[in-house]
Amino acid sequence: MEAKAPYHHGALRRALHDAALRLIAEHGTDAFTMKQAATEAGVSVAAPYRHYAGKAELLGELAAEGFDLLTDRLRDAGTAADPAEALLDLGTAYLEFAHEHPAHFEVMFSGRGREPRTAEGNAALAVLREALERLEAEGRLRMRTDAALRATWSMVHGLAVLRHGGMRTVAADDPAALRAEVLEPVLRGGLLR
Repeated sequence: MEAKAPYHHGALRRALHDAALRLIAEHGTDAFTMKQAATEAGVSVAAPYRHYAGKAELLGELAAEGFDLLTDRLRDAGTAADPAEALLDLGTAYLEFAHEHPAHFEVMFSGRGREPRTAEGNAALAVLREALERLEAEGRLRMRTDAALRATWSMVHGLAVLRHGGMRTVAADDPAALRAEVLEPVLRGGLLR
């Protein structure tokens, strides 16, 4: 009798990530289960546990993946020579990321039911900090960098959360001038000299 070969999915981790993201987008972070993710990925209920101790670990990896994607997006966006322009571009990129990756966004900014992933989140914030430090080096920042970091992130994140919840804030189809007009008050009104 021939021995049965062990089951091998090949890309189980990616399939589970994609399945979980679809379920989160449809039902929310709290509503999906590992069993649903396995079914959605087309594998046995036990298969996810080859990679994850449980749902919290899977959610932690999805959050880390989301922060990595956000960091890459921000690095690509914040390249303008003028740091104030770079800051506006970073805000727009943040809003676009949240809109394009709603399931990642939800997991990234909800600590409920997942392992914390601080390093990845800090890497995304570091990109914003760099733009603010450039402004500070030019003598254009009105407050300390740490305070400016929190104020800037809070404003843009608030717009992203409102939009994520279905409210009209700043949309990708808005003209660039309108997007800048919405984001600019934080610069002119408090951050910049």
